[in-house]
Amino acid sequence: MTTRLLMAVLMVTMLGAAAAREPYRPDDDEQVLLRLNDREGPEVSEVWAARKAMRDAPGELSPALDFARRAIEAGRQRADPRFMSYAEAAIAPWNDADPPLEVRVIRATLAQHRHDFEAALADLDAVLAEAPRHAQARLTRSVIRRVQGDPQAALRDCAALVGVASPLVASTCVADSASLGRQPDAALTLLQTAIERATQAPLAERRWAFTVRAEIAERLGRDDTERCFREALNLGRAERPDPYLLYAYADFLLEMQRPAEARALLLPHAALDGALLRLAIAETRLLPGQPGLKPALEARKKLIATRFDMSRRRGDTPHQRELARYLLEVEADPVAALPVALNNWAQQREPADALLVLKAAAGAGRNEAARPVKDWLRDTGVQDQRITRHLATP
Repeated sequence: MTTRLLMAVLMVTMLGAAAAREPYRPDDDEQVLLRLNDREGPEVSEVWAARKAMRDAPGELSPALDFARRAIEAGRQRADPRFMSYAEAAIAPWNDADPPLEVRVIRATLAQHRHDFEAALADLDAVLAEAPRHAQARLTRSVIRRVQGDPQAALRDCAALVGVASPLVASTCVADSASLGRQPDAALTLLQTAIERATQAPLAERRWAFTVRAEIAERLGRDDTERCFREALNLGRAERPDPYLLYAYADFLLEMQRPAEARALLLPHAALDGALLRLAIAETRLLPGQPGLKPALEARKKLIATRFDMSRRRGDTPHQRELARYLLEVEADPVAALPVALNNWAQQREPADALLVLKAAAGAGRNEAARPVKDWLRDTGVQDQRITRHLATP
């Protein structure tokens, strides 16, 4: 797949995102759109049970909300956008200018998933104006503000969770946002203490806390970073691994120049979009010494183009961080990657996004294009050893 083809997909997608979202309807009724997995797991069975309960009570809000929440969680755990569409359809009867409060929360969560942050914030602001102690709305808004590069605003929302959410959730939120300021070591100490005190907390809470701990350790360049990632992965090991955690650990291995280990980690999960991209990156790096990987890599590149096109057909905008990484790390085209990385930076400003702009700008010979990123790093005081290493490279 060429850079030109992928850029064409991006342009069509960005233009299409400005139009009304319409469902994709194939011209041929015999066209196969999806092959269902016969072994979808108990969590998906619970989603279908909730859907049946919703259909048995048409027009009732409570079962629709239950189904939507379960669908969102299944979609997140499986990195499967179908479930987000199911959730959106479930709340459609109440999706108007002044919906019920819980519909707003779900609508905001779905908008966040699409990276439509302004729409999400509008709903969350309305919810919190009516119910300031709504923990889920407060937590979701803090995440969006952190992703948008405003850790201080995120920290204020996290602080409001103390006494509202569980101690581990509140502490993880506070540590995650505070770690993007000038005292990341203190944030890590706070989180470690909270983890040690919350041995009986629900698995989902502990997994999130362990994941955030690993990410902070990585940014600090700590020797125990890999142990932190492995401990997070080992939580609830019998279950399907959390996609976000899986990708974060794979990115750590890639950053440490260990592509073979990243590939081995991701191969069992190659169907996931995020795993597909990182497999392509790992195999691109391994290819000079392992030319036999070329057919697999070429197949992945074609599949990536197909996935971006499918996203366009659904009316979604592909996550531009992933597209920029593809152009930079697989196609080795920093000139094409730079405008995509900058467009991504306008939407989300996490350390990974900053590093992406810095690498693309350096590769394209346009270091001046990274000035907004350097200004943000100065203003926030973010400390990240990955960025420090890059800036120290001649």
